[in-house]
This record gives sequence, structure tokens and C-alpha cells, in this order.
Amino acid sequence: MTDTGRGVLAGVLTALACLAMPVTLASEYAAQVLGSPGGFSGRAVTVVESSGVDSLVVGAVTNRVMALTGGQSGVQPIVQEAVRTALASPQVIASVQNAAASLQRELVAGSASTLTLTLPGIGSSAASTVAATSPALAAALRNLGPVTVVSVRVPHTYAKLAHGLGNVARESSPLLVLTGALILSALLLSPRRARTLRVLGLGALLCGLLAIGVAGVGRGLAVNAFSAASARLVAGVMWSTYLGGLEAWGLVMAGAGAGVTGVGVLAGL
Repeated sequence: MTDTGRGVLAGVLTALACLAMPVTLASEYAAQVLGSPGGFSGRAVTVVESSGVDSLVVGAVTNRVMALTGGQSGVQPIVQEAVRTALASPQVIASVQNAAASLQRELVAGSASTLTLTLPGIGSSAASTVAATSPALAAALRNLGPVTVVSVRVPHTYAKLAHGLGNVARESSPLLVLTGALILSALLLSPRRARTLRVLGLGALLCGLLAIGVAGVGRGLAVNAFSAASARLVAGVMWSTYLGGLEAWGLVMAGAGAGVTGVGVLAGL
């Protein structure tokens, strides 16, 4: 094959590799946060225990208990402390993980329609911490039943996006191999490897900057998709917990791309 033919083929492979980079990055990240039920559930526990969301849970449970007990003076701070303690109990953590695993399956399947945070065992867990000092309050907590902190409709656009990411996550390994093969083939075939290296580095740099932009802009869009203050709070915390790492990935990608571009420039001197 002539140098011209090799150059054309290397150019095509380089372009394909640059196009594949953002898809591969999204696929790898989706596999980390959405493709694994265990990883998804673990992050859900972090969401519930985070500052702000835990206050929502405490407030919702306390309001229910106050209604059951007739708003007796002195009950509120006791209930608040009991609920905060209960949030770290194995029973509550297990219920959050089970609910999150169910949501993960719905998101991947494309059937998710609501963002719901319901804690069925929070009352029983909180009751165990006050049973010795206040049997009557413990009984009220045991009779509390499931507490729904947030229940709002998931916008159709976000449900479709999650479904798409779930599909892409399943192809993360083949995409990574394909992108690596495209990069290696382009470098091996190219008669001007320094130039090809510069283009590949710029492609990685732009891919990283795109990821950073998506992480920054996407959070605002996700939060503004909901009107209720509680839903906006939960959406913001969920975005930070599940997709906040995308910015760090983008920074690493952009830094690597800048480094490769610099090597290409030096190699061409």
C-alpha cells in the first residue's frame, strides 16, 4: 500500500477512534454506576444518608409521628434523634438497597416512571432506640407503616436516557477493545505518526471537555426537571452521587489528551 493510501486509511481510523472515545467513556462510566445493581444500590444508601435528604426523611417521619401522638410537647426532638439513628440501621439500609435494585432494573429496562423514596421499616428501626425510655412512643413508631419521602414522575426524556445508558453499559468491554484497536491501527498504518498522535490527543482532550460540560450542565437540567423542592433536592443529590464522578473522569481524559498532544508535537519537531 502506498503512503497516500496508508495516510487515507489512517485518517479514517483516527476519525473513527475520536468518535468512539466519548461513546466508550460514557459506556464505561454507565457500567460503573448503572450496569451493576450492587453499585447502584450502594450509591442509593449514600443518597439517603446525605445531608439534606436525611433531613427530608427525618421531617417526614417526625410529622407522621406528631400526627399520631397529637403533637405532644417534647416528642419531636426524641423522634428526630431516633430516626437519624435508624437511618444507619441494617433494616433501613437493606430496604433502601432493595428499592434501589428495583429502580435500577426499571431504568435499564426503560420502564421507570416515578422517582420514589419509600422507607417501609423506618418506624420499627426508630422504635428500638426509644423503647426503653418511652414505650408509648415506641408503639407509635411501630405502627407508623411505610413512609414515602418523595414520589414524583420521572420525565420521559430522562427515562429514555437512562435506558440508553443501560444498553450502552452492557457493551462497555467491546467498545473499549474496539476503540483501542482503532487507535493502535491508526498509529501503525499512519506514515506521519506524530501528526496522528496529535489528532488522537486532541480527540481525547475534546472528549474529556465534553464529559466535564455534560456533568456541569446536566445537573442543572436534572434538578430543574422537577417542581417540588423535595424532588429537586433529591435529584441534585442523586446527580452528584451517581454522575458527579463523570467530571473527574473528564478531567483525567482531558489531561491525558493534552499530554498525548504534547508528545505528538515534540515527536514532530
